[in-house]
Amino acid sequence: MPRPEYKPVLCFLCWFVPVYTLLIVPWPGSRDLYGSYLRSAAKLVLAQNNSRRILRFEEVPVSKRNRTLDTRITVANREQLDASGSGHAVMLDFDSHGIGWVPTALLIALVVATPVSWTRRSQALAWGLLAIHAVVLFSIQVYIWNQSDASNGLNLVELSPFWKTVVNGLEETLVTQLGASFVFPLLIWILTTFRAEDIRLFSAAVSARLAKVSPVTQK
Repeated sequence: MPRPEYKPVLCFLCWFVPVYTLLIVPWPGSRDLYGSYLRSAAKLVLAQNNSRRILRFEEVPVSKRNRTLDTRITVANREQLDASGSGHAVMLDFDSHGIGWVPTALLIALVVATPVSWTRRSQALAWGLLAIHAVVLFSIQVYIWNQSDASNGLNLVELSPFWKTVVNGLEETLVTQLGASFVFPLLIWILTTFRAEDIRLFSAAVSARLAKVSPVTQK
């Protein structure tokens, strides 16, 4: 029998492992389904075709994909188009599954597995999904910002050397690397799921455990 202090951890793992596995397994059609959803969401939130910037979100055909880069963003400057609507454009490809679904699935599994009431889990899931969507869309926006300056000939944004360095770093962290796909879900999970009393109870349990393991010797 597991010790009482280990039961919450075992309960968490018994929920987390199967839920995360079910969510992350590449079920037939799941990658394309999420990619279509993310492109629609990004188009709704980010595409502002009434401004100078023109944005198009399209699926990259399977036969033309470079690895798992399934989504293509076409960025153009309306002021650079000729009378026929042709002109310079920049095409940006990214992996919608890695940027969007991986952190979303991790957050869902963490919240569902947390040993708190289902009411709290539902609330945390609602706020957490809202937050993780904001992070994913911000990541895509950073990618667009960083590729829309004079260096690519679009002249849609003006970035000073300092801000160019900042945006380069953000693109590397949020889009190129996968570390953010694990760090942000963990932070959002903690902020949306746990309360001050949980931290106090956890601290008290740890203190009691340490006191039992290392009792103070009396002289």
